[in-house]
Amino acid sequence: MLVEGTKSGLFHCRRKSRALNNKKVLTNVGESTLRALDLKSFPIIDDFEILITAKSNKTWGKHIYFYSAKRNEILTTFPWWDFAEEFLGMWDEHDIPIGTIDRPFFDIEQSWYIIIFEKRGYVYVLEGDEFCSGHNKIHTWYRLPKDVYYEQWKKLLNMF
Repeated sequence: MLVEGTKSGLFHCRRKSRALNNKKVLTNVGESTLRALDLKSFPIIDDFEILITAKSNKTWGKHIYFYSAKRNEILTTFPWWDFAEEFLGMWDEHDIPIGTIDRPFFDIEQSWYIIIFEKRGYVYVLEGDEFCSGHNKIHTWYRLPKDVYYEQWKKLLNMF
């Protein structure tokens, strides 16, 4: 599969696994509980890339993926952001998904949600499957240097 955004142009990797966080799950996580998290426990991804490609079913256009080449793994997907090639052409740096720990970027769709915020030079990414009060399980969480996050988004935006 040909992918825009990779250094090689190829996309041969494992789908998301739960190995990133040793199959641990964070529970009861929401916008108002982020300050209670141990942010030092978040693994650092030092080879973060943002990729864009069509899913196997091209009916829904291209999608965005957060990727680690060292891990050969998709870290985060945006399953409900269909036709990314269309909205990215209208975005600029102000549209990059980011927030603060007090006002994080938060997106929720059917059985999926993501929280992204910056604190002390790192961007924290948390992704879960189901958002309902009392559960809010996060299966994927990691951090990466803030400058890398912005560099990758700017690279993607420049493609469109």
